[in-house]
Amino acid sequence: MSEPIRGSKITIKLDKYFHKIFSPSHIAYTIFFFIEVLLLIVFYFLGSTTLGDIGLFLATVFALSFILLMFIGISSRFESFLFSKSLDQHKTIIFIATLGVSFVIVLLYFLFGHSTQIPIQFIGWDYILPGFFIIVYFGWNLAQIFFLKTSFEDIAFKANDRIMTNSNSNRNKYFSIIFLILAISISISTQLGTYFAFAPFFEPQTPTDSSLLWFNGWNIAMYVVIFFISYRLVFLYIKSINNNTPNIFSSIFFVLVYLIIWYRSFSFINSFRSVSSNTLGIDAFRAFIDIVLMIFTAILVIKGLGSRTFKFRIFNPNNLAFFLFAFTLIYIEGQIVMITGAGSISGTYTNRSQVNLVNNFAVLLITIIFYWFYSEYTLKKNGLILKQVFNQKEVIEIVTDFKTHLINSGALDSEKINDWEFHNFLRNKKLIDDEERISESNTHEEPTNNQTNI
Repeated sequence: MSEPIRGSKITIKLDKYFHKIFSPSHIAYTIFFFIEVLLLIVFYFLGSTTLGDIGLFLATVFALSFILLMFIGISSRFESFLFSKSLDQHKTIIFIATLGVSFVIVLLYFLFGHSTQIPIQFIGWDYILPGFFIIVYFGWNLAQIFFLKTSFEDIAFKANDRIMTNSNSNRNKYFSIIFLILAISISISTQLGTYFAFAPFFEPQTPTDSSLLWFNGWNIAMYVVIFFISYRLVFLYIKSINNNTPNIFSSIFFVLVYLIIWYRSFSFINSFRSVSSNTLGIDAFRAFIDIVLMIFTAILVIKGLGSRTFKFRIFNPNNLAFFLFAFTLIYIEGQIVMITGAGSISGTYTNRSQVNLVNNFAVLLITIIFYWFYSEYTLKKNGLILKQVFNQKEVIEIVTDFKTHLINSGALDSEKINDWEFHNFLRNKKLIDDEERISESNTHEEPTNNQTNI
């Protein structure tokens, strides 16, 4: 009995975090999705402009078909057909019909919607489609860290809760300093290891090749980055000690963000070199990590949307997978468009190095800026360093908790202050208005996040 139970638990977790893409009800769609991804990867490596246009066409068709399936999946009437556990006749017909409609729509657009065939050139497929795919690609990469942070915080808090205790402050201080030293040591040793491990790959291939100089300059620049973010970590450590809340959360969060900084910076310097046979291993590794990060952060976004389906009625536990498939295809095609020159941007980018150079530099810069500001914000938010500014919701929560504390300690008679009087007090202090007072007591809507100094 234990094996089936264990298997069912694994299945439940897979369905929860991957939104049923591996469940029998969705596996046929998932296989088709991966076939399309493999086709796009072939166009990616071939890098031909003609094949790039074909890839743009196919990506648009398949993405549109998944979006149509997402809308069809809203209706409960199609649920038994779309999400049956076998590839039956109804599921096959709906899928083929959706794909056929998408194919016809996109084909007509490609045949008669070229910028030279319509009065408004901008809405031609060769302008608007490549631009849209590129915006999604770059926008998603720039926003990646804001979704990765959620998992990073969860990991850091779980470690902090297991190791740190509330009863022994000296023990907490000891572990906090140990993890602080380890965090900084990991960043320095990672950079040292990278230098000695990859320096041979950057050896000059010709007398005019300056790859090794760029590689050495990158190492120096990375030590400067490590110095500044380590300074930030030590600064936050001192503030947490002064607040009597030593923690290892800050150090673990630092290491996780640094790994993203290191990876993006290494990809950046690697883009200076031309793609050659002796560097294929590095490029394959970078491409693999890019895909893993993309899928991981895409899942985090869908997971977040799934937890708020009451706000987004378009999503339900079944059709979320279709959105994930469509978005992933658009993301992958965005990079392929720039490499192959599909559409009107032909000749804008000529190789993968230029694309990766721009992308990784932008992501690297965003990640460093993000860590500098967010590392302090999250500590304040979770009470690990002194917080001086509170938003409106937090002030209401503090006042409410204090009222509850007074009632529980017997210092305040609950019959002497009812809900109306309490909300009237908040309104007089300009924390809520009349409508917010009513909505909070009846519908529990959250107040706006205006800033309040304490």
